[in-house]
Amino acid sequence: MYESEIESFRAEVMQLNDYIADNPETGSEEFKASEAIVTLLRKHEIDVEFPFNDMDTAFRGTINRGKSKKFAILAEYDALRGLGHACGHCASGSISVFAALILNELRDSIDAQIDIIGTPDEETKGGKVYMVKDGVFNDYDAAIMIHMFNMNAISMPFLALDSYEYIFYGAPAHASASPWEGRNALNALRLAFDAMDMMRQHVTEDVRIHGYISEGGAAANIVPDRTRAEFTFRARERDTLDDVVKWAHDIGEAAAKATRTSVEINRLGEKYDNMTEKETGSRLLEEIYGKLNLPLVPTDSAPKGSSDIGNVDSVIPAFHPIISIGKDFGVHTREFAEEMKNEGTHNAIEQGAQIITEFIKTLSERDDLLDKIKQEHQQNWKKYLIGM
Repeated sequence: MYESEIESFRAEVMQLNDYIADNPETGSEEFKASEAIVTLLRKHEIDVEFPFNDMDTAFRGTINRGKSKKFAILAEYDALRGLGHACGHCASGSISVFAALILNELRDSIDAQIDIIGTPDEETKGGKVYMVKDGVFNDYDAAIMIHMFNMNAISMPFLALDSYEYIFYGAPAHASASPWEGRNALNALRLAFDAMDMMRQHVTEDVRIHGYISEGGAAANIVPDRTRAEFTFRARERDTLDDVVKWAHDIGEAAAKATRTSVEINRLGEKYDNMTEKETGSRLLEEIYGKLNLPLVPTDSAPKGSSDIGNVDSVIPAFHPIISIGKDFGVHTREFAEEMKNEGTHNAIEQGAQIITEFIKTLSERDDLLDKIKQEHQQNWKKYLIGM
């Protein structure tokens, strides 16, 4: 599909991907990546707002401004601290740019406005969450992006996500000469960790709880007076997650009380929402993957994750299929990051651009499909909110 357009832009897009891969930038610091993307879009006469929505590394490029139908292509380009592009956002963002360039070339045959929106900081703070709060997506009919992975799937089971820090405060003392004068903040933190481990057997199978200790004390001969841990909690639905988080906070308070310390609990980043099922849009994506001879694993078999695209999905139908780079390495590993400039990733970028292009072009031509997708989205979120 779209062979001539692919050939026209392939070299520039692969160069963009490789440049971003070689220059990883963490959330809200993606200055080189955003500048490179915007420069390429403007080179091909796409009108770009940059910066966008009071975010230094966000942008919005517009094709066919003023058409009644509106689609958003979402682009991510932030890296992981210490691991570079081990989540593949250099390639995922390049897919979105590639699709935008192709659709811009085809704009005279497409009766829709298409915006490519650069959404910084997916990994930590959640740039899309701020955009949702500011009403950026309110007027769009649908949004789509594609994520890199080691398999192909129409969607991942996206879980709602909250992250918190727990800081315990005790009292320092010499650990040998006068330990009774101290209050051990590390004991409090260990107690909280153990209690959260115990909580795992009493939550539903979709719940995920993971944490790490970032501060554990200063020296072996000093009773620790300050410790800190970060925890991330996930669940299939927001109401379940809210209950799990309340339980975790109760554990933190109880651990502090048991050790005669105190605890400070702070939220980290924004709350990420879950995503709803989309039968009609998923069938369309299955057809497109089939045209490209890409084998699919069932959504239920795809790994669970969380993303700020769930917040976009609370407003409009949002799609987040995944595409294989042709290797078995898992995301968030050094091995995955090392694959970002290789042939398998380059091929996946090309295929991903074709998928997004065909998806948007089809929906721009098929009012029946678009209307059904929007109706399903409204019904699914209504059911979810009633269930809460």
